[in-house]
Amino acid sequence: MGEAKRAPKLPDAAGRRPAGGLAARPGLRRFTRNASGATAIEYALLASLLGLVIITAAGALRAQIYELLISVSDALG
Repeated sequence: MGEAKRAPKLPDAAGRRPAGGLAARPGLRRFTRNASGATAIEYALLASLLGLVIITAAGALRAQIYELLISVSDALG
């Protein structure tokens, strides 16, 4: 008998692609279909705003964090 051949990946009756690749990752698939790029810009703006909030909060709490670290250092010896 000859060697078994692998059948090519054919779409199902509804015309959908077989599982695997981007079909298994609907979020990535949706992102790649977004041609406008508006979603990526919105996420970048949210990430930069979150970073700004974290930096501002760390600056406001700097004195308390410093005192806490000094007390821990003194307690350790």
